[in-house]
Amino acid sequence: MKKLLSFVLAVAMLLSMASFAAAEEGNWKVAILTGTVSQGEEEFRAAEKAIATWGAEHIITDTYPDNFMSEMETTVSKIVGFAADPDVKAIVVCQAVPGTKAAFDKIKETRKDILLIAGTPQEDPDVISAAADVVMYADEIAQGDTIMETCANWGIDVLIHYSFPRHMAMELIVGRHTLMQQNAEALGIELVDVTAPDPTAEAGLSASQQFILEDVPQQMAKYAGKKVAFFTTNCGMQPSLQTAVLAEENAYYPQPCCPSPYHAFPATLGLELAVGGDDVAALQQIAAKLEEKGATGRFSTWSSPVAMTIIEIGVEYGKAYIDGQTAARNDGALLSNLLTTKIPGAKVANYTNAEGTTFDNYYTILLAPVDFNDYLVK
Repeated sequence: MKKLLSFVLAVAMLLSMASFAAAEEGNWKVAILTGTVSQGEEEFRAAEKAIATWGAEHIITDTYPDNFMSEMETTVSKIVGFAADPDVKAIVVCQAVPGTKAAFDKIKETRKDILLIAGTPQEDPDVISAAADVVMYADEIAQGDTIMETCANWGIDVLIHYSFPRHMAMELIVGRHTLMQQNAEALGIELVDVTAPDPTAEAGLSASQQFILEDVPQQMAKYAGKKVAFFTTNCGMQPSLQTAVLAEENAYYPQPCCPSPYHAFPATLGLELAVGGDDVAALQQIAAKLEEKGATGRFSTWSSPVAMTIIEIGVEYGKAYIDGQTAARNDGALLSNLLTTKIPGAKVANYTNAEGTTFDNYYTILLAPVDFNDYLVK
């Protein structure tokens, strides 16, 4: 028995040394799956940036279909396909659309060595946290406070909330909406729910965008003389919403669904911003354009692109795990340090659901809204 135990330990040590040697020799890869430019440019650009940072020999990327709800099998096959490469030691999926859990579960059947990271998940916390090693997401529920605080500071009378049934079935979006309703009632703001076409439906994203462009003027006419804020839960609708709000004097835009300096602002304002570049410079350019249009005090966002940061940190965390800098698949201290170093002032916490269950591998990130007046260059 002692000889057998010694043999097992020796084999384990050799495997460990071989794994470390592989990392040292450069035989490691991190795979990243994102949306396309039309569905999530920030994530797509973050994947490109990872290649530029680490090299194409270490980073491989792919995209899930725009119509990911009806093409879930494609998403699953692409994630599972990453695991066919023996050098892939970590996979980052952001946004972690439906199908991510199924793919992660399938990978675990044959590749228990791969670190699995889900960013901005669209599957409920208890579902995705059971499949992924680490989950990261902007703190959607707490935005129910920050969005309404921004509206209160602006003196908003009405808040139009655009969404659709698929999104309103997601736990965190529902949690944010509930908090928004509670705050709206306490602040004397009328919250109006408007159902928009789902961009993944047959009519596609263009129909959703056109709906926004047509509905905003109608809402402004309906609430003539009042300050009206607009918010939508969907990334692809942001350019249309920003464009429509800019055209209306009493219309306000508290933040994109994925708050960031780069979320739709460059396209809306005709800016050539390096997505994921100098955030302060980007905010200054946005502020200058908004000032030209008399809208500096009608828009807000966050100071850093959280979705992009999730991918960047996911790769760095994966590399640290591959190199043996942490033995834990879920190292909360390391992850929090990476996040707060990258985004100073960020509040990182573990998600706790309405029943009081805390998920120790599900991390939420919260930043304060910006005032674009603070970024006007004097």
